[in-house]
Amino acid sequence: MNLILIRHGETDWNRIGRCQGVADIVLNENGKKQARELAESLKNHDITAVYSSNLKRAHETAKEIAKHHNLSVRVDPGLQEMNQGDLEGLTFPAIRERYVEVLKNWRESPETLRLPNGESLIEVQQRAWEAFEKVHKLHLGETVVAVSHNLTIITLLCKITGVGLKGFRDFDIHATSKNVIVSEDGLVRVDVINDISHLSPMESVPSFESR
Repeated sequence: MNLILIRHGETDWNRIGRCQGVADIVLNENGKKQARELAESLKNHDITAVYSSNLKRAHETAKEIAKHHNLSVRVDPGLQEMNQGDLEGLTFPAIRERYVEVLKNWRESPETLRLPNGESLIEVQQRAWEAFEKVHKLHLGETVVAVSHNLTIITLLCKITGVGLKGFRDFDIHATSKNVIVSEDGLVRVDVINDISHLSPMESVPSFESR
């Protein structure tokens, strides 16, 4: 199986640096443009299924891809973003001001931290891996797309590459980037990480200290 794992397109919350976990925010105009360009780059691929998280920004991105292949989008909540609990909706300056100890633990021991009233990275990784295994079982030998989210994708890459969750900052996953996971002969590997070559030049999202 070839799994083309996609991060959703940009939202207004991405643009202004607001913590966006399970908050159901839609694509902005830039994100819609990214999704169209992504879909165009995949239209000649032999894609047999398109999956998405249950959040609108991922589902909108997935629909752009699916329509080129006459497919409907299959929703799997296991692909949704990390539940960031009390941090949801806050700007990163506000998080730095209000959650000093949480940020300290997030930077020093991200693999063990549970966000206040939210999830831990290990919980995200476990449900994302379960979603991956279900897709793998259903689509042996096929090419499949799954649209997910930044931290969710990174937890899968950490597991498959063997770097562990403590190394999650090694990965930088841009909006509508392609990340290709290949499973063959009983082995799973990552062939492509953060490919955005399909995107036309556009103003980039400012860098925020979100991780």
